[in-house]
Amino acid sequence: MNTKVAFRLNPDNGFSLLSRICITLLVAGFLMACNSDDGSDDGDILTPNGSLAWPIDCIPGKTCTNIGYPDINNTGQAFNCGAPGYLGHQGTDIGISMEQMEKGIDVFAAADGVVLWVFDGKYDKCPDNNLDCYAPPAGWAQPGQSNGYLVCTELGDFCKTGDCCCFWCFAGGNVVVIKHTGIPGLFATRYDHFKTNSITVKPGDHVTQGQKIGEAGSAGNSSGPHLHFEVWGTGYYELADPWAGECGPNRSSSMWMYKIPWESGG
Repeated sequence: MNTKVAFRLNPDNGFSLLSRICITLLVAGFLMACNSDDGSDDGDILTPNGSLAWPIDCIPGKTCTNIGYPDINNTGQAFNCGAPGYLGHQGTDIGISMEQMEKGIDVFAAADGVVLWVFDGKYDKCPDNNLDCYAPPAGWAQPGQSNGYLVCTELGDFCKTGDCCCFWCFAGGNVVVIKHTGIPGLFATRYDHFKTNSITVKPGDHVTQGQKIGEAGSAGNSSGPHLHFEVWGTGYYELADPWAGECGPNRSSSMWMYKIPWESGG
């Protein structure tokens, strides 16, 4: 069996590997290898896809230090025509301080769902001189294994087509992925860089919107304490931008529940 391999740069906080007769390796930050008062009155709800709650217990401009917006179509612009977190950023980065991390900042499930994957136990104060803060050797990827800041799922029915056999690797160190059903345009959400041993859920758990799933940290390929929140729209690693605006790929309806995502009713 011949295997054709091609590489491309794709800078992001995560990395995915799709493997079968054709092996596709999508590495956010590296390469791709390829072969074959609830405040919820109607005026504040955005439809039809306004289903996501703010996933972290901090408020931008007050208790969050910064937000890095997605750039999933690689234009160099965020939804609001400003700068994204960086070119090709695949999710929303919500920053906190090291002091906040030490005290504990909760991360919440953004919508009801079932926990698909959990990775925990990686060092959580990256960047640092710890092996968990570094990339593994070039080309490394093994189902069910971890190396450096990469963590990989088992082989399974995880291909973008929904069939077998594929696995995914993420550079977030300590990671949770939640699968959602019955919500139009929302397949899964991914949460990266958790504080070590703070994750409170396990694969197969049913979670409800707003349920604590862990605490924000700085594990994996991280420049400092933050939550990397990523949305998969229609399938495994099919990225979606939850923010709506004239310079983003989503120009119709925000996927957030409220106009100001961190304010219920805002």
